Amino acid sequence: MIVDELFALKRLYRVDIDWCLVKEVPRPSSLPITQQNPRFPYNRQDCERRARWRGLEWSPPEWRLTDVSAATHLGLWLLRNRSELFEAYTVRVSRAYWSHGKNISDAATVEALAREVGVTDGELDAAKAAAAVIERELAGNAAWCDESGVLGVPFFVVDGEKFWGSDRVGALKRYLNEAGYGSALAATDGDVLFNNGPAVTLPVAGREASVAVNRIFCVGRNYSEHAREMGVDPTREAPFFFMKPLDALVPSGAHIPYPLGTSKYEYEMELVVVLGEAISSPVTPEEASRAIFGYAAGLDMTRRDLQLAARDKGRPWELGKAFERSAVLGPIKAAEDLDSDPVGQIVLRVNDDIKQNAKVADMIWSVQEIVSNLSQYYYLRPGDVIFTGTPAGVGPVVVGDKLQGEIADVGRVEAVIVPRIEARV
Repeated sequence: MIVDELFALKRLYRVDIDWCLVKEVPRPSSLPITQQNPRFPYNRQDCERRARWRGLEWSPPEWRLTDVSAATHLGLWLLRNRSELFEAYTVRVSRAYWSHGKNISDAATVEALAREVGVTDGELDAAKAAAAVIERELAGNAAWCDESGVLGVPFFVVDGEKFWGSDRVGALKRYLNEAGYGSALAATDGDVLFNNGPAVTLPVAGREASVAVNRIFCVGRNYSEHAREMGVDPTREAPFFFMKPLDALVPSGAHIPYPLGTSKYEYEMELVVVLGEAISSPVTPEEASRAIFGYAAGLDMTRRDLQLAARDKGRPWELGKAFERSAVLGPIKAAEDLDSDPVGQIVLRVNDDIKQNAKVADMIWSVQEIVSNLSQYYYLRPGDVIFTGTPAGVGPVVVGDKLQGEIADVGRVEAVIVPRIEARV
């Protein structure tokens, strides 16, 4: 997740991110598929699930991850000498380990992965020859971590500010926003122009795993009282859907600039469903349950004045719904970690004042019915997420407002509304 997000940030902002790699001794949670790992039962299931998603045969190896010297040495050499290959190599190694169970302790495995992204045998030899120099740099980085009380993980530097670990990605995003960095055109990748880079990912609560988001579907008017407050009759006709682009997605805790073109920016607190298996033909609600990987708390941020103007003219809702940073999502709670489907309280507070307070069980269409209906029209894929509608109590926010949402047994989502970047500049 850190790797994906950092490379995405490098593309989406006018900023250079310098990496400082650290040679670390793996913690028990870093040993995904070994009998010696005290977390072996969970990690085995996680790796098996990932293999199944990708259509791979699952046969767990017997090796144990002991260190990552070969992978780290080569990564630092590429960063300093072939930076154009560093991203592809880093992503390949990370996903080979987490998604495919490859032993990145083994130098031959690492070299094979490097060759897949274009590293030559001559470059591999040069990296080996520089191992002593590289080890000194890694040791220096590790010493800085020790002196600063930082766990020995890769850290990164922007404008001389040091950030480290997954908990600091959010801090880096806040820094980029507060420093007035604007989005930039993505770098080119070979003959592909405007490549937006790795997938947007969301963490899975309680696990060292993340989900790459594929598409964002949204259900309209799925709570009776909300339908009435929007001025329409809540009948149980077939649900209707709209979509948001991937750049709408931001993680919980984001600082969201007040968007362009609106004077009535509103929140909608929602239960979000995350699919973990493909659905390639229409399914029943009972069959739909098998494809659900988990749930999350989400905010469907809406330019209400634009949405209602479009609705009154019989036009699509995109201007009101489908814009950047309009889908805030908390960590995903795996369905297998829940005793039952979410039906409990869904609450949103703005500046500690309760604005929305209902039960998920009040939805007109259940989660399974929504997925079933959607399968009549789309080939659904792992990583598709579905916002399932909001209860009554929606309302506007202004700059400085702090939003805190929570769904019983699922989790929380938070966001802060900040001024537009161009206003600060």
